[in-house]
Amino acid sequence: MPISLHRCPNSDTTTRLLGSRLLAGLVLLACVGCGLGSAPETIDRELFIQTYVDLRTAALDTDSQRLADPDRASILERHGLTEDDLLRFAEVHSSDLDFMRDLWNDVELRLDRLPEGN
Repeated sequence: MPISLHRCPNSDTTTRLLGSRLLAGLVLLACVGCGLGSAPETIDRELFIQTYVDLRTAALDTDSQRLADPDRASILERHGLTEDDLLRFAEVHSSDLDFMRDLWNDVELRLDRLPEGN
């Protein structure tokens, strides 16, 4: 019985589909390898905690427990940060619930360690 070498009508489509998937996979790997798949740049955790604790401590020292804009700006400047840096940090890490829980636990511990009246 002779072997038929006729082409399957969908073979070109299948080959193109597999080729495009392979190319997409290689591009994805290249992006991850180049750092495009890594977390966005933001301030480090420790700097966020130190700054937040200083901001909160200063606010607690006021009668209203709220910071005036110049006082907030001074504390942020002392740490070399802006409000946007703090907001960006929170935005980047907000979906990592374990990270955020641990972060706020550390903030609370540091606030608890402050001497009374500070």
